[in-house]
Amino acid sequence: MKMKRQHRWKKHTVQEQKEIAFRWMGRVFWIVFPVIGAAAIAGTCLGTPDNRLFGTIDSDMCVPAFREKIDQNLSAQMPFRDFLVSAVTDSISAAGGKQVGDVYLANDRLLERPESLDEDALSETASQLNLFYATYQIPMMVAAVPSAGEFYAADLLEGISYPSQLPEIDAFYGKINSAVRKIDIYHVLFTGTDDYIYNRTDPRWTGYGAYCVYRNMIRKMGFAPISYDQYSVTHAKSYRGSLYDACLYQKVTPDILEIYQCSSGAEVTSLTAYNGDGTTEERQMYTWEDSSDPYAFYLGEDCEKLILKTNVENQKKLLLLKDSYADCMVPFLMQHYSEICILDVTKLKHSVPELTDVSEYSQILVLCDADTYGRQKIFQNLLTDSKN
Repeated sequence: MKMKRQHRWKKHTVQEQKEIAFRWMGRVFWIVFPVIGAAAIAGTCLGTPDNRLFGTIDSDMCVPAFREKIDQNLSAQMPFRDFLVSAVTDSISAAGGKQVGDVYLANDRLLERPESLDEDALSETASQLNLFYATYQIPMMVAAVPSAGEFYAADLLEGISYPSQLPEIDAFYGKINSAVRKIDIYHVLFTGTDDYIYNRTDPRWTGYGAYCVYRNMIRKMGFAPISYDQYSVTHAKSYRGSLYDACLYQKVTPDILEIYQCSSGAEVTSLTAYNGDGTTEERQMYTWEDSSDPYAFYLGEDCEKLILKTNVENQKKLLLLKDSYADCMVPFLMQHYSEICILDVTKLKHSVPELTDVSEYSQILVLCDADTYGRQKIFQNLLTDSKN
């Protein structure tokens, strides 16, 4: 069994990612920085997985209460934290190093190191999806998005081999009921690696990466894709994502959030968010909110349930079970459905039947990052209330 080291930036929210970075840098400053700072500048202790800069810190080296107080102080002092992170990263880069904590400084992007997926967890997830399909017998599709490092591993540290997620994704697909359609995202993206399909400073894919997959996937869902030339693409804003926040590496070009609009296509008639406290709020797509996560630009802050209605008159409804990777896919999917019920599997506090009447939907799409499928318990509550 291959056990996966959890991806730090994917198992936490963006705000939690920043807090982790604050705590980590506080420990660096008070424990490690005085000892190996000079070595970093000289080019030693840099750049290999077997000798990661600041990769391990012995918690016995400082008093826990004092360390916690320092962490809190650094979290509250953003300018000082930024200065420290930038100084460490610049020193590593100047010395030829390519790794800062869990982030790799590739040629033109920041990357997480590809990790093996937990095969037992994937098998359990496949069993849960099979049970969900058997319960409702509604046409169902499953898609697993590989990490960016899968396609850009050559840009990581030289002389080091990295595990591929492809065999594990294939094995995962093989354990899902044959009646459930599996979407081959891997090979679609593999042919587009020279294009802007993954963000440079964030682990997730771009709107164009999502479009490339949509173009292939929607055919298997029974529709003809909207051709790319029918979309007007507006560059809404530049931003730097969570990988940048972890290292503040300035030499990578910022990412771009894009608005895809089809002049002859569907329009959103309503977008309703259902909050955990039982309240609802009306939202709009493509809006800037007071959020630390740039992906909130697409659908707003993460929540358990969203209902999107369009002016499409085919009466077809889609149930979308997703993580944040699917947010920039929604503008393409909405061209083909009168309604999409969007359930974030990473936020579920209720079972799917408690949140919606599944029998009302024409199709079910499960679209998540491959790592999400390997996280135990996320999919264990599709049919059972997670509070029980």
